Amino acid sequence: MARASDVSAIQPVLVEQPRPIGCPGATSFVWSPAKLRVAALLLLGAASPAAAGFAASGPAEKWLCLAWAVGIVLLMQGLSRRASSGAVVLSVDQRGIFDRRLMARRIEWQEIDAIYPVNTDRNHTVDIKLRWPKTTLAGTRWWVRIGAPCQIGYGVPAVTISMLLLQGNVSELLDAVAQYRPDLLHHSNRGRRFAA
Repeated sequence: MARASDVSAIQPVLVEQPRPIGCPGATSFVWSPAKLRVAALLLLGAASPAAAGFAASGPAEKWLCLAWAVGIVLLMQGLSRRASSGAVVLSVDQRGIFDRRLMARRIEWQEIDAIYPVNTDRNHTVDIKLRWPKTTLAGTRWWVRIGAPCQIGYGVPAVTISMLLLQGNVSELLDAVAQYRPDLLHHSNRGRRFAA
């Protein structure tokens, strides 16, 4: 005769929350509300000269101050949209690096030639050298696409990923890259991960 087990005797099992990117093992980064608040305060400070300029200027200067204030308002709206989105901005997984701010698709690992050395204590960006910059950046916005001729002509990185307004830092991004492709990291950044 089979016996039924007592439901109260079953140990609760911790289940990991589903990852928003839909790829198992992905390391994801979202907008940081705290960093966006600091950026908003800096923008507010940048708007104060425009407000003061309205009181002590002529008609031409008032138009310039108005244009300045409108630019600040547009930047504040952009920060507000980012703060309320909650969407994954940057992810690193077994297929590559996906940064929604740069491209509509991920940069596959085979498209990356190297990741430049990074001072993890000071830098907020990671520079990437592409194997085929024109092919990889084809179809992106012009300000991203301009990285291809810059890398080809001047040897500067074709793509720069900024962690400035994201939750996390450059060290965490490099650790995520090291999980899948440590060979792409500069030796100084590769050694840092294993020393920690």
